[in-house]
Amino acid sequence: MDIAIAVILLLVSLFLVIKGGDVFVDSSQYLAQRMHIPKIVFGATIMSVATTLAELLVAIFSSVDGTTGLAVGNAVGSAICNIGLVCGIAFIAIPTRLRKGGMIKYYLLLAVSTLVLIAGFWFKIYAWQGIVLLCLTLVFFVVNFIDAKNFSKKNPGKSDEEEEKTKPLWLTLVLFIGGAAAIAGGAYLLVQKVEFLAKVIGVSEQFIGLTVVAIGTSLPELVTIINSIKKDTPDLAIGNIIGSNILNLCLILGISRVIAWNNSMPITKETAFISLPVMVVLTFVMVIPILIKNKTYKWQGIAVLSIYVLYIAWLIMNTIWGIV
Repeated sequence: MDIAIAVILLLVSLFLVIKGGDVFVDSSQYLAQRMHIPKIVFGATIMSVATTLAELLVAIFSSVDGTTGLAVGNAVGSAICNIGLVCGIAFIAIPTRLRKGGMIKYYLLLAVSTLVLIAGFWFKIYAWQGIVLLCLTLVFFVVNFIDAKNFSKKNPGKSDEEEEKTKPLWLTLVLFIGGAAAIAGGAYLLVQKVEFLAKVIGVSEQFIGLTVVAIGTSLPELVTIINSIKKDTPDLAIGNIIGSNILNLCLILGISRVIAWNNSMPITKETAFISLPVMVVLTFVMVIPILIKNKTYKWQGIAVLSIYVLYIAWLIMNTIWGIV
């Protein structure tokens, strides 16, 4: 009965994180408009963090609680899920041509993924590596700002003053605070239940982070890319996936390592030998064709989705039989 209640609470926590994130992003965007924060600044900085807030809070709570394995599993698992599941579905549904320019983020993601793979060779993330990852987060914000500025010049839209203001400010503030509270409460509850279930079932926090938590916290990206496909703007969603993965690997792993400064941040053999290589392979399969042809292909979607399904199957078999 305790396990059943824990599973139910885990699902509740995922719902709070997902729905709270959706409300928080929408209300923060409207607040930025009301506060006359330029769209370029908001989109390149605040929006990037807002869409990754769920993973970030899970990482912070788990690091404070001493379950750094969950932080590693969630960061790496979310990066894998974003490409394998989310982009896999998008590329299969509608192969698309992307706008030229703004590809520095793609190169940055390749570099960051490779650096994290190399860190796995030591089966832990050192404090200095966490600082390097946080520095790369700042690099990402600068690159993202420059990219957004260039895009805004080439694609002028409505000015901030022309945007309609339909929601009352008090309602926006309530939604903003409520969304943030839902994410925070859900993330805290999620960490507690994952830690409990890992001990009861006999699996690592990294395994649950790589699977259940990663898929749950990646659902907003899946919804975003589906909506973008419907609106015929998939390039924006793909750019969001790129930014989300960079923040997953740089900001989340970096801040988790700094919080757990006096404690170790181990990387399991399974993560080092399987998950990190899979993440890098998926990243290269996704990014290289885009860099060469500025377009995505249906075969890319089939490839990354197939790799993701095989990866999840491997995780389950490895948990049952302990192959690695």
